Amino acid sequence: MKKISTIFTSFVAGTLLISSCSTNKIMTNDKDQVKKELTNTSSTSFVKKKDGTIVFYNSLELKKGVFTSPHLLANGKIKIMPSEIVSYQNQDHYAVSQNTFSNGRKSFVAVKTLPGFAVRVVKGKLNIYCKQFFNGRAAIDEFYIQAGNEGKICLYSPELMKELIRDNNVALNYFNQIEDLNDYSKKLQTTAEIFNNGMLMSKN
Repeated sequence: MKKISTIFTSFVAGTLLISSCSTNKIMTNDKDQVKKELTNTSSTSFVKKKDGTIVFYNSLELKKGVFTSPHLLANGKIKIMPSEIVSYQNQDHYAVSQNTFSNGRKSFVAVKTLPGFAVRVVKGKLNIYCKQFFNGRAAIDEFYIQAGNEGKICLYSPELMKELIRDNNVALNYFNQIEDLNDYSKKLQTTAEIFNNGMLMSKN
């Protein structure tokens, strides 16, 4: 009987270990641990919950459709609703909920991300986010800027942009010289790239 009990215990332990390895799911709310896991794990997909917990997954897909409420599908089977999280990263982009923004209009439309979320289009000392809103006729891009990863995410304005880049003469001069550029999204992204010491634009 003792031998059978030992075998059963070993079987259960082995099953749990295999299950843990196959999901590659890690939950933590410790900032240092998050940085460590981001460096060491092979997974680049995660969600950040409202309580600050970071959950990593092997895969994270955006699901949308006529008869489907927009949501994320983790590991092909776990449904995650927009109301459950404040940000997420998958193979396509990093996105943040508008509920974390300091200002700007509320929106519930999006094409490439969850409704009410903004996609980060430039990453660095100066981050640029793009969110969409409906103006009554079409979905329009609205831009937000953030100084570093810990700064407030604020609605873009020329005055705020100049304030954030004031110590970088090259970026400031470029921004001031192209005031009439019609495609101001390109202007913002290029300015941010210059400010970020020539770093290439990144969507992730």
